[in-house]
Amino acid sequence: MREDVLTALSAVRDPELDEPITTLGFVASCTVSGDGQARVRLRLPTYFCAPNFAFLMVADAYDALVAIPGVRTAEVVLEDHFASDAINAGVAAQAGFVASFDGEAVAELGDLRAQFLRKAVLAGTDLVCRPLIAAGVTPAELVALTLG
Repeated sequence: MREDVLTALSAVRDPELDEPITTLGFVASCTVSGDGQARVRLRLPTYFCAPNFAFLMVADAYDALVAIPGVRTAEVVLEDHFASDAINAGVAAQAGFVASFDGEAVAELGDLRAQFLRKAVLAGTDLVCRPLIAAGVTPAELVALTLG
């Protein structure tokens, strides 16, 4: 089941870098008990990582864990971050970003998440289109292409 947890965590991406937290080395530890208690500790590369980015990664890791068949309980703990207490308590309570940073945050992170998703899609599209253009595919041909 530990491999299932790591596979699920590989779908969690750093919103700014658009890379999996597993590839980036952000998973400090991962344990799963025989009765389905999953515990993950995350450590980001900087103590002052933006709290909204950190919250997204911790919340996404929690969501990835609870979606795994056989995981009965999930705990995700962010270590060594200036806002780890607020983030850990908020994610554990499923309170959302605004409630976790009461008086400091004015909006949930859906718009930010959508912005980073758009950025990732555009970057991926660019990676696909540049070699095609270099190979002589015209813009009109690009528009007509579909994934197969």
